[in-house]
Amino acid sequence: MATPQRRSRSRTGGTRKPLRHRVEEDRKNAYRRAIHEAAERVFAEKGTDRSRMQEIAAEAGISLGTLYGVIDGKDSLFRGIYRTRMDEFTRCIRDASRSEDDLLSNHIAVVRLGSRYFLDHPDFLRMCSLDGYSWSTPVPASSRGADLWNELASIPRDLFARGIAEGIYFEDDPDLMVRKMLALKQVELTHWVEQGMRTPHDVVLDRMENQFVRAFCKRAS
Repeated sequence: MATPQRRSRSRTGGTRKPLRHRVEEDRKNAYRRAIHEAAERVFAEKGTDRSRMQEIAAEAGISLGTLYGVIDGKDSLFRGIYRTRMDEFTRCIRDASRSEDDLLSNHIAVVRLGSRYFLDHPDFLRMCSLDGYSWSTPVPASSRGADLWNELASIPRDLFARGIAEGIYFEDDPDLMVRKMLALKQVELTHWVEQGMRTPHDVVLDRMENQFVRAFCKRAS
C-alpha cells in the first residue's frame, strides 16, 4: 500500500509550494530585476521606440531566449518598469505629505522629496524625458495609467485645496495648480539632464522650492 505523500505546510497553516517551484520563482524574480535595471539603462540612452530587446538582453548579460522566458515584450517591459518606479514614487510623496507639522512644510516636502526621487534615479528620469511625456497632462480615463495618475495627483491636489482654505495659497483651481506644479518640476528636472546632470541635487531642489513658493504662496507676493 502506497504511503500518502504529506504536503508541506507553512507555519501559518497554509500549504507551501514545492521547493523547486519556489526556487524557480526566485530565479525568475532575479532575472526580472536584472532585466528591468538593464532596460532602464537602455531606454534612457536610446528611448523606448529605438531600443531593441537584443540590446536589453546583452546589457543584462542573458540570452534573448531567457529574456523572453520572463518578459512578454518591450511594451510589457516598459509598463513594468514604469509601474514599479511610480509605485515607489507614490509611497515617497505620500510619506512626505505627512512628514512635517504644518501644511506648507508638508507640501514643500512633497516637492523636494518627489523631485529627489527622480534625481536619485537618473536613468528613469532620462527614460521619461526621452519619450516626450508631458507630466502635466492627465492620462485619458480609458488608459491603464488613469488610476495611477489620479492617485498621484490626489496628494498635491488635497494639499492645494487645504492650503487655499487656510489662506496659504492664491485662489485657483487645485487641479490646475497640480498641473502647473508638475510642469515646473518637469522643466527643472529636464534642464538638469540637458546640463549633464552635474548640478548638485540640493541646488536643484532649493531652486525648485523657491519657484514653488513664488508661484503659489501668498507670503511670497
